[in-house]
Amino acid sequence: MKKTKILTQLEELCGRLSIIIKYDRFFGRGGYCRLRNQAYFIINKRLSSDAKEQIFVNEFKSMDIDASQLPEKIQELMEKQ
Repeated sequence: MKKTKILTQLEELCGRLSIIIKYDRFFGRGGYCRLRNQAYFIINKRLSSDAKEQIFVNEFKSMDIDASQLPEKIQELMEKQ
């Protein structure tokens, strides 16, 4: 499955925020967690790109992130949901 441009931007944002992303197969969708002072996104790799984007956006909405750090498309997605 091809990554969308938005999914790539979300992954780059995680890199800038020092959040490690792990894609794996498991039951469930995944989400954000912290383990030993390290932040992670654990995402079910079987999900569609849209579903993966939705997980990232929903979790970022609950974080205290300066909107000026976010690309315009991601800001729009966060405002929609």
